[in-house]
Amino acid sequence: MSQDGAGRRRRVSRAKLQERRLQAAAAVDVATSYDVVVVGGGASGLVAAICAGEKGANVLLLESSPECGRPILATGNGRCNFSNVGLAPKYYNDPAFVQAVFGDDPLGDILAFFRQCNMRWCLEEERLYPLSRRATSVRNVLLRRAASAGVTIACARSVMGAARTDRGFSVAYREEFAGGAERAVQARGLVISTGGTQRAHDFDVAGSLGLESNPAQPVLCPVGCEPNPILELDGRRLHVRAQLTHTAFPVWSERGEVLLRSYGLSGIVVFNMSRQVVPGDLVELDLLPDLTMSELRQMVDPFAHGSFEEGCLDGVLDPDIASVLEGLARSRWTLEDAGRDKPASDSEALMALAKSYPLRATGTTGHEQAQVLRGGLRTNQFSNKTLECTSVPGLFATGEALDVDGECGELNLSWAWKSGMVAGAAAATR
Repeated sequence: MSQDGAGRRRRVSRAKLQERRLQAAAAVDVATSYDVVVVGGGASGLVAAICAGEKGANVLLLESSPECGRPILATGNGRCNFSNVGLAPKYYNDPAFVQAVFGDDPLGDILAFFRQCNMRWCLEEERLYPLSRRATSVRNVLLRRAASAGVTIACARSVMGAARTDRGFSVAYREEFAGGAERAVQARGLVISTGGTQRAHDFDVAGSLGLESNPAQPVLCPVGCEPNPILELDGRRLHVRAQLTHTAFPVWSERGEVLLRSYGLSGIVVFNMSRQVVPGDLVELDLLPDLTMSELRQMVDPFAHGSFEEGCLDGVLDPDIASVLEGLARSRWTLEDAGRDKPASDSEALMALAKSYPLRATGTTGHEQAQVLRGGLRTNQFSNKTLECTSVPGLFATGEALDVDGECGELNLSWAWKSGMVAGAAAATR
């Protein structure tokens, strides 16, 4: 079969799969009232629905996509690093609020929850993965447990707004299948679990219910940089210590892998950097973090002649990167306005570049790749014990619906799991 034919067959298969999903969604019978309605079928929404259902509440989960849990599938490059043994509130943008919600043993609570889902896990460095090392396992055990808890999962239904009533809330939604009918459901408790990189498609809960929110900003994404010689090596990976300096003051540093791109930098370390970066910041890469300056000097210029031999760093650096550094050192290249003195010799220039290679950040980029959107409902409007809104009784929020974000993917999933547990159980109890 030709490539065009194979491509058409794949597109047809996807179209048929989408059609089957919509047909399955349309077959779900949605009643007119529930104890708890959860809006958003991502990580935190599924957990909130499960916990509310297992507390005895009659629960409806509304999801705009044709299926629940799709964002989970993309985490950890499809393997879903669902938590981290180093889980701690200090890694979040609102540590005091997160600490109160987390309680004494958030990791223990998360692992107990997934053990009850009949999922087991493995450890790679500090990251926890399902034993299958497939994100599908995580989503599937959540969907199975939600069904066991009696949750009505209604996909392909986009929430348009919510209003307070004498008995709780009226939630308006539109069916995203044949007919596109608009309907409403009554709820005693309402859990908002929308957010993530699809937040632009979510309904405006702040506007609907008179709450305050902070604007969405992509984080955990690549960082753009001004044109720089090292970026010509697009696609090369480096193990570095990266430092971010804002107006002459270092504000962040972390060690790990960085991916060079023609537009800037990517990789897990850079994603964490994106939470702090401001256009104009100085990014410095220690390309040889395992070598001291004294050890480096023995390789580059052991007799202090002020010069170096070609290929002197090939044994410790990617030879192509080493070659770029050599050329820059011989021309005494420095980044404009980096606040550095001109090096006194070629060897000093090479060592400076190897231990502190400079780039100028232009801000976050590649927003379609962002793992998280910072922003959302302001946390000071919610109880840090139950995640109930203090001004709108019966309204709860979880996950990225709140203005909480962590340094890397598994920390944000950990927040999703734990906040879902807290809000779901509280909504059912109330």
